[in-house]
Amino acid sequence: MPRKPEPHDLLIALLLVQNSLERNSETFFQPYGLTSAQFNILNLLAYREGRMEQSALVELLLVGKSSISIVLNRMVRDGLVSREEHPKDRRQVILILTSKGRALWRKISPRYEASVQKVLGALPTSRRQPFMDDLKLLHEALTNAEESTESSAHWDALFSKLED
Repeated sequence: MPRKPEPHDLLIALLLVQNSLERNSETFFQPYGLTSAQFNILNLLAYREGRMEQSALVELLLVGKSSISIVLNRMVRDGLVSREEHPKDRRQVILILTSKGRALWRKISPRYEASVQKVLGALPTSRRQPFMDDLKLLHEALTNAEESTESSAHWDALFSKLED
């Protein structure tokens, strides 16, 4: 009879999945000259009518906050995104999806969605909510006590639409 997985086995399994996701992501976005972080920005802007405050974008992104300026500078340089001053707060910046950025997003998005569906659609529907619950539990365990309320609120904000 096989032994039950120990916490270390779960960690190794998660790391293997993470590594596979990163490699697949790099392979998927490379022909478009994008990184997954750049696509996430295009995606967020596209779903918010092409405009949003940079601070709001930073809160929603799944990348480190320190690297966002470099990523955005490259996207501005490549003509995918532009910046404009906030009309009421000079400390804020508004990001705008350019027509070139929108065209690229429209080209990639259906292929991306199909790829996500192919991979994560392998998880049976009946196991998806328990899987999300387990992921949330792990997320909470990884955040320290001081961050747990903020981290839980961030998790809930990202996934609140699933409960509707």
